[in-house]
Amino acid sequence: MSRDLGNELPGALLSMLDGHDLSSRMGKAILIATVDAHGRAHPALLSYGEVVAVDARRLRLTTYRTSGTSNNLRRSGRLTLCLIEAGMAYYVKTLAVEQEAPSNPALARFEATVEQVLVDQAREDLEPGARLTRGIEFDPGRPAAEVLAAWEAALDTLRS
Repeated sequence: MSRDLGNELPGALLSMLDGHDLSSRMGKAILIATVDAHGRAHPALLSYGEVVAVDARRLRLTTYRTSGTSNNLRRSGRLTLCLIEAGMAYYVKTLAVEQEAPSNPALARFEATVEQVLVDQAREDLEPGARLTRGIEFDPGRPAAEVLAAWEAALDTLRS
């Protein structure tokens, strides 16, 4: 059952999205959803090397410039991030606005203002002992050092 935490990222999410200790986030994905032109949810995945918390109310992210996700964000700005890992699930509802393009012409850059944060947990009275055992994971398909260097560069660009 989801519980509303307000319009700021709690400490746990701030530390997950601060862009530090990226090696611990290697292989973990963030499910996002935008709203397509037909009003339907459009899911996509981002890595922790593509999203950074500027502060408790603002996130910056990068997506492919010509992707459906970028087009949806330009049109409606509605973005929900689903941070799901062992023992936790947070849904961060935001309003995103495109910013000046990053140095890579293939990418778009957005700043998202947090509007609502929900935490989702099984109700102990209805589902005793139920818990998430893992989140969405992926294999980056290249050496970790190479991926981490690319993530660091992307997050440095988003921070500026």
